[in-house]
Amino acid sequence: MEITAEKIMQQLSAGTQVAGVIAVFGEEGYYKDKIAAALPRAVFGDAAPEDREITVFERDTDIKEISAAVNTYPFFSGRSLVIIKDEKLWGGKDGGEKRKQQQEELAELLADVPEHCQVLLLGEKIDKRGKLYKSLLKTAAMVECKSLKSYQLKPWLDEQAALRGCRFDYEASQTIMEYLSVTDNAPLLLLEQEIEKLSVYAGERKIWTKDDIEQTFAALPEVSRFALLNAIAEKKLGQTLELLGEERKHGNTVLALCGLVSFQLRRLGRVKELLKGRASQAEIASELKAAPFAVKKMAEQSRRFGLGELERALLELSQLNIEIRYGGRQFEKLEEILIRLLSQCYLVFGQKKCLKFVLNTGQA
Repeated sequence: MEITAEKIMQQLSAGTQVAGVIAVFGEEGYYKDKIAAALPRAVFGDAAPEDREITVFERDTDIKEISAAVNTYPFFSGRSLVIIKDEKLWGGKDGGEKRKQQQEELAELLADVPEHCQVLLLGEKIDKRGKLYKSLLKTAAMVECKSLKSYQLKPWLDEQAALRGCRFDYEASQTIMEYLSVTDNAPLLLLEQEIEKLSVYAGERKIWTKDDIEQTFAALPEVSRFALLNAIAEKKLGQTLELLGEERKHGNTVLALCGLVSFQLRRLGRVKELLKGRASQAEIASELKAAPFAVKKMAEQSRRFGLGELERALLELSQLNIEIRYGGRQFEKLEEILIRLLSQCYLVFGQKKCLKFVLNTGQA
């Protein structure tokens, strides 16, 4: 049966009986690590580590060895845990007749696991069309760990706060999701660490605010990236150049920054096109896979740009990506592109005088 990572974690935490075989797969390592860490205590309770019979198979696994580990009655605690990490054995697509036979044997073995044994299959990929998956689906708990996008974060954030007896107010949760809108997948482990710091910072207060987030989430790399992209979208050239310099100090490459800036300009351009076509905010949010509050802000920001200047800047960034391999003044060229895009004084003073003017006055 298919079950969510959150549900299996709840069962393990509550001591509820779980399926004898749990298969955890997918790209999100956060949940896989959490389940793997929680399972031994759920199986063995307070038994001493030396009394816990845990067998791990990582590579070049023989089915007979798994069968022996699964079927041998444990000597000390009365329970055993068998962890199969060998993805060549159970993950991905079939690799020839030998692999197909192994998977058939594994499916037969795992269809009848004795009560004293708990089996955990842990990996990234599994062929959902294969016989092994279809067999496991009948008796095992199938836990697919998918990465979360920033706009999908709110239930996860609410759960994390509730675990600590607290809650985020509306602006606080929206601020976190806005920070993370610059990344493809939410860094759940880093987020959990920041929430733990937030819990300490807030003390006895049970409602966490936007100000709390701004004070405690500075360690997330996405925060500085968001600040940079927001400064670009707001056409704040002085702040943009300052933040770009900070990214340079932190070791971020021109290639990565070009990709980040291009991402923002493409989003702004697409929002302008959709608004021109009279798309609703809900329709824009659906296409961009963005939260409604972020779309509202992007709609306002997009009005600061013409499609022509966005397209021109994207072409220049594309050309810079090609030139990067040959070395040269890479950061300076990225600065030039942003100055041309964001500054009115560029047309009056030119590149060098405009840069000096902006850095001295903070105006564009």
